[in-house]
Amino acid sequence: MNKLDLLKLLHQEVVPALGCTEPVAVALAAASAKKIAGGIIKKINITINPGIYKNGMAVGIPGFERVGLKYAAALGALLSNPEEKLQLFNKITDEISKKAIELVENNFVSITIDSSKDVLYIQANVETNEASGKCIIKNSHDNIVLTERNGVLLSEQKELSIMKNNLYEELSNLKIIEIVDLIENCTNDELLFLYDGVVMNTVLSDFGLSGNNKNGLGIAHRLEELTKSNVLGDTLLSRIMVKIASATESRMSGCPYSAMSSAGSGNHGLTTIIPVVEFSEYIKAEKIKLLKALALAHTLNVYIKQFSGKLSATCGCGVAAATSASSAMVYLMNGSVEQIGKAIINMIANLTGMICDGGKIGCTLKLATASNAAVMSAYLAYSDIVIPESNGICASTPEETIKNLGKVSKLGMKTTDKVILDIMLEKNLLT
Repeated sequence: MNKLDLLKLLHQEVVPALGCTEPVAVALAAASAKKIAGGIIKKINITINPGIYKNGMAVGIPGFERVGLKYAAALGALLSNPEEKLQLFNKITDEISKKAIELVENNFVSITIDSSKDVLYIQANVETNEASGKCIIKNSHDNIVLTERNGVLLSEQKELSIMKNNLYEELSNLKIIEIVDLIENCTNDELLFLYDGVVMNTVLSDFGLSGNNKNGLGIAHRLEELTKSNVLGDTLLSRIMVKIASATESRMSGCPYSAMSSAGSGNHGLTTIIPVVEFSEYIKAEKIKLLKALALAHTLNVYIKQFSGKLSATCGCGVAAATSASSAMVYLMNGSVEQIGKAIINMIANLTGMICDGGKIGCTLKLATASNAAVMSAYLAYSDIVIPESNGICASTPEETIKNLGKVSKLGMKTTDKVILDIMLEKNLLT
């Protein structure tokens, strides 16, 4: 992998998303199928893998008063704007909201979980008075791999293009030192686009703390109050926790602002950006240093997800995004590559057991906890304190430790993922 490949990867993986990416992806598939079919909607059938259901069941939809994948599918079909990709919810109107509720309440929308699909998978079939449309999204939230009209194939592509597959394969074969070297050779102009994420995710955080988030639980506000006492105090740790909590709580409760995502997840984007920006301000780092730190965080996030999986039973924000943010903090302190690796090992030793039980407002606590751990691990690593390879799944190198994390996430936690899904389904909330 060369520098241009790395930049191409960053442009692919760091993109805006309005709302949680799982409901958005379901809406995108439905929007594409409906646009193909035309006419008036008679039936919407959505088939998804368990991970999509888990992450979309209880999360807010921007500009809409209800939650759930049935509503996301209805909104997408009514919007019929697949060209907007992960930003398609920005066209929701009161009239569309009303029609979406009617479609769901009158049982025109169904959701089916296909447990045989262990990768990101969404199939939307929309039947109208004119035709039937079909769209399949696979592996990535906006990666449409097949479209049909009345059973006639319109477009088909491989799950990921050969070029994209090669990029991810090349990335997963790199060592941490090689990733750092590539980023060190990037210029300010080449990385300046990453600052859009700083602005975008800061707006989310500010929205929550301004008191405009009427659908939140009040987590960020209470944490902010505690910073004025000796419970939390006004420290770097507490400020990071408050800001990440505010952004997450706003996003998960359906606030009308986009997040800059990372590796296909808006919450990953919040976790890779907000703590790193706050840390950068604390140590007064130059802008180019911040941009390179963000590039490192995003790249390592994608790198770790190659091993841990796109959707798994482990919390990606904890084991991937926060781990990447911790590494970026060490980088901001001018730590060595070895110390960056130590931060990775410390984080994986600490947070690997954090489960993913779906996208929801409760993620606010997980992201606050993971961001707190990121600072702790970074400072310990910078002092050359690292959990030894004799401990649990840790190894002598960060690369091997990440591979061990992957074994736990993909192999070891398959039963855990099923049990989590069963618990969620017992709530009878297949929405």
